[in-house]
Amino acid sequence: MELKIESLDDVKKLLAGKHEIQEKVQVGYTEEDKEKNHSRKIGDKWFDEDGNEWEQRNGYKIKLGKEWQQELHEYLNSFPNCQKESCTCTMPKRLDQKMKAIHGMCFDCVIDMEHKIRLEGKWDEYEKTKLKNNALAWLKEAERDKDVIASELSRLEFTNDFGDNEKWKTPLNKEELLEKIENEFAEFRKNFIEQLEKDLGERIEES
Repeated sequence: MELKIESLDDVKKLLAGKHEIQEKVQVGYTEEDKEKNHSRKIGDKWFDEDGNEWEQRNGYKIKLGKEWQQELHEYLNSFPNCQKESCTCTMPKRLDQKMKAIHGMCFDCVIDMEHKIRLEGKWDEYEKTKLKNNALAWLKEAERDKDVIASELSRLEFTNDFGDNEKWKTPLNKEELLEKIENEFAEFRKNFIEQLEKDLGERIEES
């Protein structure tokens, strides 16, 4: 029988030695279970086959809460590409966060990965791929910025702090201005991709 503390009354009963787990005999308690509990010391913690954490108390065991599971799940997912068996990053620093944005792993795991790539003789290919991905990521970010600017400029009429309607004064009307932004960015994008293809010596297929 598992110890479940769900209220203050459960705590009081436990302290008084009157909790049901202290009064009832466990059914199916084997000699193997007895040996395991006897070998454990008060305060010992362990995990069962289902990933639940337990702690040995004085004469009984208690199943701990599952907050640790959520925290562990969030941490492992925060650096999804780290090698979980060897990763030692428990307190991410600025470099770890920077590498997470690029590689999805902490700084130390990136160093290990790149070391293996060098040993395999694939560094030039890796460096070219990294350059391409970084350039395309920057281009996407620039396009998002363009969209934000275009969205703001499209609202030529707005209400100021005094409740009055005002208009932004520009040489072009709204439609002309937005078209100019789109055309100029399209030209910039085309030149950017052409230069990147020239630098890498390969054709860029964007997703």
